[in-house]
This record gives sequence, structure tokens and C-alpha cells, in this order.
Amino acid sequence: MYRKLVVTIASAAVLSACAVSDDPRQGGLFGGLHGLSSGAYDARVRDRQNELDRQQAVNQDLKDQSETLESEAELRDYQLTLEQQRVARMERDLSSLESDVNQLKAKSDKQKTEIAALQRRIKDHKQKLKTQQSALAELDRAGGSSADPDRYRVLVQERDYLAVEYKKLIEYSKNLSNATN
Repeated sequence: MYRKLVVTIASAAVLSACAVSDDPRQGGLFGGLHGLSSGAYDARVRDRQNELDRQQAVNQDLKDQSETLESEAELRDYQLTLEQQRVARMERDLSSLESDVNQLKAKSDKQKTEIAALQRRIKDHKQKLKTQQSALAELDRAGGSSADPDRYRVLVQERDYLAVEYKKLIEYSKNLSNATN
């Protein structure tokens, strides 16, 4: 009887060792042979290769998108730098205009009043330009124009308005200069 029990246990062990699985880690010797001969392992390798190819394609797409976004951000940063330079140039030009206006000699009380009014307008304009420069610097610190495109657009519109006002100041200054000479 002991012998029958040992034979039964041994038979069960041998049969369980012969269990067939597509996973080479679980199939045992006979499972491995079965997987190789049936092509199950090759199918498993193909499935994994297809999944790897799909993941690599997704990664490439994400990399391409990232490069595009970086290029756009660099362009916006460049545009912001140009905007800062424009405002700085306007401020230098306005300082030069202010210097010219301060040298005007009025021939009448009316001209004195006009010169004083022009000086106030220039001072106000300079303050607006300083505010513009501060806003641009703040936007730059916050991540550039890509961080807040709407704010950047508003600042460009304000700069355009300041440029128009600056041209008016120049014309007024020329007219006043001609009248005082």
C-alpha cells in the first residue's frame, strides 16, 4: 500500500511537471518544448514587439510635440525680448525729445504754457513707458509671453498706443519748436 501511494504521488508530480503553458517561466520542460513547437513563444514575442513598437511611436509623437512647443516658446520669448527693446528705444527717444523741449525758448506767455503742457505730456508718457517696461519684465519673470499670451497681446496693444502718442508728441514738439524759432 505504501508503494501504491508513492507511485500515485510520483505520477501526480510527473503529470504536473508536464503542464503546458505559453509562458516559458511556467511551462516546465514539456511546456517549453510544446511552446517552441507550436509557435506560441514566437506569437508571444511578436505581441511584445508590436507593443514595444507602438510605445516607441507614442514616445516619438510626444517628443515631436515637445520640440514644437519648445520652438514656439523660444519664438515667443524672442518676441518678448524685441518688445522690451522697442519700449526701451521709445523711452530713449522720449528722453531726447524731452531734452529738446527743455531747450525751447518761449517768445510769449502762450508759448510758455504750451511748452509746460508738452513737458507734462512727455513726463506722463515716460511714466506710461516705465509701467510698460515693468509689465514686460514681470511677464518675462513669469515665464514669458507663452505663460500668458493674452497679457502679452494687451501689452503689445498698449505699446502701439504709446507709439501713436509718441508720434503726436513729436509733431507737437516740431510745431512748437518752429513757432519759438
